[in-house]
Amino acid sequence: MATILLLRWPWLIWLPLAAALPVTSGLKQGVVSVTDLLLAAGVALWFFDGARRRTLLLRGSLPVGLATVYIAALSLSTFGAVELGEALAEVIKWLELLVLLLVVPSMVGPAQARWLAAALVLGGIGQGLLGLYQFVFRIGPEYFLILGQFMRASGVFAQPNPYGGYLGLTLPVALSLAIWAWSAWLRQPIRQWTALLWSLYFTAGTAMIGAGLLASWSRGAWLGAVVGATVVLILRSRLAALLSGVVVLVLLAALLLGAFSPEAIPAPIAERLQDLPEYFGFTDVLSQPVTDENFSVIERIAHWVAAQRMWELSPWLGVGPGNYAAVYPQVRLPRWEEPLGHAHNVYLNVLGETGLVGLAAYLSLWVAIVFWVWRRIRAAAACHSERCRWFSALGIGVLGVVGHLSTHNLVDNLFVQGMVVHIGLWLALLHINWHGESH
Repeated sequence: MATILLLRWPWLIWLPLAAALPVTSGLKQGVVSVTDLLLAAGVALWFFDGARRRTLLLRGSLPVGLATVYIAALSLSTFGAVELGEALAEVIKWLELLVLLLVVPSMVGPAQARWLAAALVLGGIGQGLLGLYQFVFRIGPEYFLILGQFMRASGVFAQPNPYGGYLGLTLPVALSLAIWAWSAWLRQPIRQWTALLWSLYFTAGTAMIGAGLLASWSRGAWLGAVVGATVVLILRSRLAALLSGVVVLVLLAALLLGAFSPEAIPAPIAERLQDLPEYFGFTDVLSQPVTDENFSVIERIAHWVAAQRMWELSPWLGVGPGNYAAVYPQVRLPRWEEPLGHAHNVYLNVLGETGLVGLAAYLSLWVAIVFWVWRRIRAAAACHSERCRWFSALGIGVLGVVGHLSTHNLVDNLFVQGMVVHIGLWLALLHINWHGESH
């Protein structure tokens, strides 16, 4: 039955991939995950359906071009890799992003785009609910215990930080589409129940995803979520932009006048945030004695230093993509023998693994994506149909996703467990030619 449906409507292959991405990415046989198999099946369906219709068309764009440049930089860096298998896996990860940008828009039309976006949000809802269950019923390892009675949520990621990152890469779009849905419902002269259902769905999704993100107890995810949600609220309307500006000014004034104090926010959250300067490496914590309270902060900064030392080994091309753990023993600091797999800072990680060439290509890719998404938002805003309003809301949400990604990646690496595919699907939705123009 599933085969018949996919042969009739090939675009349906992307719905289970979007909704179950964290789960399918964790199910592996060797180096191949179920996500990889679904992606391969999607490409095969695209090819056979396109060959049958004689419509094997691929649309280029600025992100497609810069993604190709970044993949070329990664490939160039593989020549210096100690572990060639890890290097190739990293290249393939970004090739999947390129494939999604090229293939999905030719399979998914404007009418189907809403269902794919809803499936991506559904994945966030499922992980949010699972995380809340873990949080309340204390499901997880003992060292995730917080406040004496709760457990840090980790979903199917086994770690709170990537779990919070995944939710943070979903929250801005859910929020933006919730605002769009209520506005669309209120604009209707005759209220339609389908529009109301979309409003309730995205609103509930925003709430569940936000609650799960809070339960992750991840400071990086919290900061990223603030940036992502702020981007959405500022761009959604002039009133939201004005209110956001006022809030920022009030907070700055409170800080300058000394009126802001830990008593103004709940004590557990205040304790969680009070070491943020050390968390971002703004103080010299490496010389301090290691305690239970500062262990995670010092461990992260020690890995930042290791990434800088890797860069010094090969300034232009780095030590090879995906080779952070392999080279780590050569550059580690004393006492920090265990490599964490990455530098807990994507920018330093890219610098160490692919050198200045790779970092320049990586930064160019994301600057280009922001510029391109903004152009798509402006193009949709010039059209006043409900379809264009939806795509404009989607674009604003995707800018929020990039905001979260750029912020959270200062203290982590979110390109794990299928999250490159997750981001690729958001970008591919924006690549759909919704009313015939070419960009």
